[in-house]
Amino acid sequence: METDRALAGAEQEFKAPTGFLAKAPISSAIRVGDLIFISGQIGIDNAGAVVPGGVGEQTRACLQGIQDILQSMGAAMADVVQTRVFLTDFNGYDDFNRVYREYFSSPFPTRSTVGAPQLALGAEIEIEAVAFRRQTVPQAIG
Repeated sequence: METDRALAGAEQEFKAPTGFLAKAPISSAIRVGDLIFISGQIGIDNAGAVVPGGVGEQTRACLQGIQDILQSMGAAMADVVQTRVFLTDFNGYDDFNRVYREYFSSPFPTRSTVGAPQLALGAEIEIEAVAFRRQTVPQAIG
């Protein structure tokens, strides 16, 4: 089973999915230079079952997945600069925001929240993220 590998030296690397998603043709995350792009996380367990409890609990599972991926790449939630959120029902928007505030604080990442008619595996929410984690110390010019 393939796990992590360098794509082109130290400038790019990827994180392969684990658990249920290990068989999917995706990368959980790709780091290009100082940017880490995290694939959409849905609220599922390792067996691929949607987490019970509605949008709030699924949001927690999504954000915990993002946090775990970031930590495995030497980054943290404070490094997230942008999120994209897909919701199947905006009636869960308040529950989503409540949990979102448990993982992020001011200044919050930029965010887009989009209504989606349906998501993979019947999930109610999917969250993507982009993080900035400086890999090298910039050198002074002059």
